[in-house]
Amino acid sequence: MEQTQDEKISLINGRIHTQSGTASNITFEHGRIVSVDDENLGLDGRIIDLHGRTAVPGFCDTSLDFLSWAESQERLSLAGVHSVREMSELLTAYSHANPKPMREWYIAVNLPDEIVISRDDLDSVISALPCAVIDAKRSHAVLNTPAMNEFNMPQDNVELDEFTQHLPPLSEEDIIHLVKTYAPKANALGVTEIWSEFRGDAKRLWDIFFSDAYDLLTFRMRCNFGFDNVSSLNEFLSEGLRTGDGLPFCKLGGIIVDGNLDQQEQKNMIYSAHLSGCQVISDNNKSCLNALEKVIKRSRKNSRHIIRNMAGNLIDRMRILGLGGIALSGNENDFVHEAFQNGLVISAGSGSDLVSPARIISSFVSQGLSVAEALSVYTWSASWNGGLESRRGELAVGNDADIVILEQDPFLVRPEEIAGIDTAMTFCAGCAVYDSGAI
Repeated sequence: MEQTQDEKISLINGRIHTQSGTASNITFEHGRIVSVDDENLGLDGRIIDLHGRTAVPGFCDTSLDFLSWAESQERLSLAGVHSVREMSELLTAYSHANPKPMREWYIAVNLPDEIVISRDDLDSVISALPCAVIDAKRSHAVLNTPAMNEFNMPQDNVELDEFTQHLPPLSEEDIIHLVKTYAPKANALGVTEIWSEFRGDAKRLWDIFFSDAYDLLTFRMRCNFGFDNVSSLNEFLSEGLRTGDGLPFCKLGGIIVDGNLDQQEQKNMIYSAHLSGCQVISDNNKSCLNALEKVIKRSRKNSRHIIRNMAGNLIDRMRILGLGGIALSGNENDFVHEAFQNGLVISAGSGSDLVSPARIISSFVSQGLSVAEALSVYTWSASWNGGLESRRGELAVGNDADIVILEQDPFLVRPEEIAGIDTAMTFCAGCAVYDSGAI
């Protein structure tokens, strides 16, 4: 579907949930919404008849390591193999189909626990480039000889953390390939914005997305940066980059504070990020909350900080401090209903593997949220947590034209059926970035 951002488009004959109510038509142009429920809707521009389908604000995934997820789609899965021979055959076919692998490494994952392999098994298949096979528990990696030589390791079996630390960074060519290939897969789920984690080599990654990968993005990317220590954080901040609405499709986001760091390092990083005007995205533990409480009381310059991996026992403190929360897919989130009852703003994130928003919305409804509350987790609440509720999360005049068209109305089906609702079209900044062809 060829289209420019400047094209005027009207969606008619549908059920349009604006966040504050319903409408029967909506018009957008130059990337912004220009009318909602206009009784005098003209016929100029392109008219798209929804034929009763439902339109809602575009979905925002507030925690996905996009590059890691995209790269995982390129790796060979060994789930279900029954022998070393079968593994070797799959690895041989994979290497022939990919003569230039990502990072110049062949990586296979999900090797069943009952299959034991060694360096010799891998050398017999791949001997020229580094190769690693990761077990199903994601605890260890077996290396071939070139991999051992590159890592300068005497053993062929290493812990996954050690393997990950030694792995060379993605090249600029790798990153551009991942964006071109996998951004559309997010759009097909109705996702128009992703908060992505960036750890290590932060300035280089930001520069790539700011320049070379910028024009390839078909969703808005918010780059949240994580650092191992306060020194590397301060070095990054010294570049003069700060949070804000910034660029339309790629912007600097918050600073991730890892709960596994020692308490003093957590405190120092929170102080540096907060006093520099950056949003803090912190893991859920008391030491992080203690540090946040102190900086918020000291200066309310930017108190819209966020806690992820939330736990019910800290909801009251989060409410008092005015913190937002991110519920990660795959974690126990029975407390989400309690969080809503206490007035917390909760958004949702996939974590390590992109998850359909419809599936998570269905899960939240089954936990006691209303459909409107569950839908807001991916729309208005996500925009509020990012400080952009005046621009996105609601279909209102002047807001960005980020819109997803669903085949069914989540308000009119059974809760368990919401997970199966398909996306018909996705618009980001007024451009059709996904079209199923059904309309």
